[in-house]
Amino acid sequence: MTAPRPAREYGRQAFGENPARYHSSRPRYPEWVYATLASRCGLRSNAAVFEIGAGTGIATRRLLEIGADPLIAIEPDRRLADFLRANNPHKALQVVVAPFEDASLDERGFDLGVCATAFHWLDEDSALAKIAGLLRPGGWWAAVWNVFGDDSRPDPFHEATKELLDAPASPSFGERGIPSHTLLLRRLRRRFIDDMV
Repeated sequence: MTAPRPAREYGRQAFGENPARYHSSRPRYPEWVYATLASRCGLRSNAAVFEIGAGTGIATRRLLEIGADPLIAIEPDRRLADFLRANNPHKALQVVVAPFEDASLDERGFDLGVCATAFHWLDEDSALAKIAGLLRPGGWWAAVWNVFGDDSRPDPFHEATKELLDAPASPSFGERGIPSHTLLLRRLRRRFIDDMV
């Protein structure tokens, strides 16, 4: 018997009970992610950036350090938003406490949109439509996740914990055991690349 998958709305308040502990337990993103955003996706000094589901600011801090200005961080959980704001006192940072679907943002006002390990809490189609409307011509959208385990090589820890982590306890589980980020990439490829061939 598998555990029921929580509603997407659950993710808007699920992680804010102890923001400091949550922040210290979340893995950071590799530096090559930010290098790629800077070299290929328009992240630079004075780039207008929005970040969906900013949480405690793990990605936010690096985006600010590289030069995002303004950086609009959208976070639905007030507790996480307060932690984010208190730990990143940067003049370029504006924190919007609202679900992304309800956030009022400038259409065609952004060079880059980023979502770090939170996109699976959104309705994919409506979120992508809104994102497309927020980006300036030539703007970029980047969704990143931490992936635990590598199916291309032996990983004893991943194998030992696979049964625990494979339970569909959140939308990040995806479908049929395929992680949500993999499913998103497949759908985007079908929608945008295969249609162009």
